[in-house]
Amino acid sequence: MIFSKFLKKKWQHKDSVVRVEAINSSLSVDDPAQRDIIIALVKNDDNENVRRAGLIKLASFQSWLTHSQENTMAKVKQYASDKVAAILMDQDAIKVSQQEKLSYIAEHKQYGLYENWLKTTEDADLIIALFEKIANKTQVNEQSNKLALKPQLLLNLFTQKQNVQVQQYIIEKVADLDTLEKLKKKSQQTEITQQLIEKITQMQFAIEQPIALRKKVNLVLAKLQALKDQYEYQDYLNKRELLTNEWQVLASEFSCFDAAEITTFKDKKIAILAQLDKLFIAKAEQHVQAEIIRQLNEQKQQARMHFDKTLAVIDQTLTTSIFENDKIEEQQYQTLFDKLTSEIIVSVLAKNEQNEFIAKICQQQKKLQQLPEIAKSVSEATHLISKISQLALPTTAEEMDERLPVYQTWLSDWKHAEKNASGALPDSIKIAANEIQQHWRQALKPLQQAQKQEFSITQKKLHDVRRLISAGKYNAAFGVFKKAKQLFNALAEQQQHRIQKDYDSLSEKIAELADWERYIATPRKQQLLADIKAIVETPLDNPNEQAEKVKQYRKVWNSLGHADDDAEKSLNNEFNQLCETAFTPCRLFFAEQEKLRAQHLITRESFVEQAKLLHQQVIGDKNTNDESSMVDYKTLEVALNQLIKQWQSAGQVDRDVYQNINNQFNLTLQPIKSAIKAFHQENKVLKQQLITEAEKLLATVDVVTAVTQVKALQTQWRNTGYAGPKVENKLWQNFRKINDDIFAKRAEQNVLEKSATSARASELEGALKTLEEKFAQVTQLNDLQMFEQALQVLNKDVAQQKPKMLNLEKQISAKEKTLAKRIVDCKLADEKRQWGYLFLTLEESISNEESFTEHKEYLQLTASWQKKLKELANNTTHFNREDATLELEILSGNPSPSNLQQQRMTVQVSLMQAQMSSGTAIDLPAKFSQWLMLGKLTQQDLGLLERIKPIFQ
Repeated sequence: MIFSKFLKKKWQHKDSVVRVEAINSSLSVDDPAQRDIIIALVKNDDNENVRRAGLIKLASFQSWLTHSQENTMAKVKQYASDKVAAILMDQDAIKVSQQEKLSYIAEHKQYGLYENWLKTTEDADLIIALFEKIANKTQVNEQSNKLALKPQLLLNLFTQKQNVQVQQYIIEKVADLDTLEKLKKKSQQTEITQQLIEKITQMQFAIEQPIALRKKVNLVLAKLQALKDQYEYQDYLNKRELLTNEWQVLASEFSCFDAAEITTFKDKKIAILAQLDKLFIAKAEQHVQAEIIRQLNEQKQQARMHFDKTLAVIDQTLTTSIFENDKIEEQQYQTLFDKLTSEIIVSVLAKNEQNEFIAKICQQQKKLQQLPEIAKSVSEATHLISKISQLALPTTAEEMDERLPVYQTWLSDWKHAEKNASGALPDSIKIAANEIQQHWRQALKPLQQAQKQEFSITQKKLHDVRRLISAGKYNAAFGVFKKAKQLFNALAEQQQHRIQKDYDSLSEKIAELADWERYIATPRKQQLLADIKAIVETPLDNPNEQAEKVKQYRKVWNSLGHADDDAEKSLNNEFNQLCETAFTPCRLFFAEQEKLRAQHLITRESFVEQAKLLHQQVIGDKNTNDESSMVDYKTLEVALNQLIKQWQSAGQVDRDVYQNINNQFNLTLQPIKSAIKAFHQENKVLKQQLITEAEKLLATVDVVTAVTQVKALQTQWRNTGYAGPKVENKLWQNFRKINDDIFAKRAEQNVLEKSATSARASELEGALKTLEEKFAQVTQLNDLQMFEQALQVLNKDVAQQKPKMLNLEKQISAKEKTLAKRIVDCKLADEKRQWGYLFLTLEESISNEESFTEHKEYLQLTASWQKKLKELANNTTHFNREDATLELEILSGNPSPSNLQQQRMTVQVSLMQAQMSSGTAIDLPAKFSQWLMLGKLTQQDLGLLERIKPIFQ
């Protein structure tokens, strides 16, 4: 025994310090046998320091890598993992190739290492490989394929790695707008910034295109649906064609929709068109009938034009042949007439129209049979033209009386010759005849008008004579008849003959009245003297009436003519004296009126002064640019109108004075009126500009912008002054009508958008209902998570709608909250079952000394626990788990057996010190995993499992 003790190798020594020294000094990695000893010590030695020394001695990346995964001692395993990380990150003397680093990244899932490594490396290939590994990290606990991208890590990586290749790769992989916007802010290179801008633009277009296109498609469908209210079928067809073309344009962009949505849109269109076809089936038949009638009318019109043109050519040919004495082939014309008649009979024209054209052919045939007579008429017509051309046009009334009968005879002969010619006169002769007639009408018209005017005046004068005689105004009648006699003698003989009887009658009446004048005038003048004596003796109360009465008597006196020769002078003198006496009180009254007119003159002069003040105010405004002294034209116009009203009611002044002061007043007001008119004109121009702008807005497609801008125009209109009484109301009516039209367009668009929104809301509500029905009975976590994803997609679609569908959003949000709670409960239940399967597998395996994989509960475990149990099955190390068990009980707050209270206190103190130094959060599942991997489980560990089980169940 003593010798065997001394013969033992140092690496086999009981003291771990000696074994470490042996590894460092005695064993060599170059000797294969000694290398195997070091490897065995690293794998199986009970001391942590020995294993570490062995790994350090091996100094191989593969050794460090192997023991970071397979070493049964947790601390050594962690130490090896740290060493591997340092080697990979070029922080150790051991170096590995680029390919080995890439292979390690591809084969291992050390995501914590990869994130730290990503922060330090500058190699583009490594950065991309690390990023891809992290980006494809799966959420194991959720068993989903969602990418676990960390936006902050992305941003930091993009900022720190100013490498074009890396940044381009990041840009290519990022598909989130917010992240791309942040990257653009962090970008420092022009090339990268441009790529970011292009990708953001593309993504925004890809996001906005379906929304905008969906809105346009729904609008087109709504417009198609609205066609059912169209009354006119032709308008319906035109609008339907336009909307169909618009649909074809939109359909070319349907690739941004999924197949289901494209099918939905197409089905909607088909359904709407089928409904429209059903509604308009009767009108479609009517339209077909109307189209047939229209085509028939076109054919009739073409036939009419053809026959009219053919007959016109035949007529012109015959006329030319007759005028030029050409030989006419009657048989050729007859054949042409027969052919034309056949065409007319088989044409689409109505029977009466056919008869009309056949009658015209008969006329041409008749003309063909009367060629000698027609030729003679043409010769006569030519002779008449030559004859009348030699007669000069009249220029005076006497010449007209002499030559007019000759012209009228010629005109009668011409009409007779034209009739006998049967329309065969050449155009040149017709034109010459028309020109001659036109010249004669132009020459006769002023002469006949003057003659007619003189005749009318004479008639009027004779009528006036008759009226004056009837009214008893004989003296006036004598004078008017004298003038009428002169006019009558100046008339033409023909005109005198027309009114001769009336003239002779009045002549006899005037002669008779001349005899009666003296006999009638004397008693009437005596009666008039008596009437004026009455108002002299008893004057009227109203001086104006008194004066008018005197004037009336004077007028009547003058109209009575002459009295008897012996009494005429005395009667006139007495009448003049009485008129003077009767007018005396009127003069007193008019003197008082003169004083009033003087007072009125003073008042009007004051109004002139007020007008001058207003004038000065306007002049001062023109000569200054000070805004505080600007004229208030509204107030100025009110003051001007009031001043004019006061002027009009200021009372009468002398006529000779009134003209002067009225001119002065108007001249003073003229600049004021001009300034106000200019102000009105300026406002008119401004308001016309506002109307023009409003008309432009009416023509714009963007109705929302048009409404906003037209409201601003309304404000400008209110701030613009008065444009004058003639145009203000008209301008306002025009402006208001355009406003009404714009708001009507908005109302129409709102109706269409509301219809489209309503259809979209029904579609989305149907989608929600479909999801609810599809996942109504699901209880599995995977199904619940699929339901959650579908709700999130639907909620995102609903959130993008405008206007907001708040009720539907609330429904989806409430459903998401309920579903989230169910998912959490399901995860907790799954986790609890996992713990139950795990403890049952462990207990039965320990009790029956069987492999973990032989139990059916093992198959229910997650891949992670299955892997850990496989590693545990390969672990042959024996370890006392008492302290580790106490740690779990302390961290979970569960009580420990009473006999272990002192030991629990010691472990608790150590645990507190470790927690204070590390500062890491408590992770009970991780602690249990460490507890489990400490070594092989034995029968003694069953009691510990029973103490641990309540912590996790």
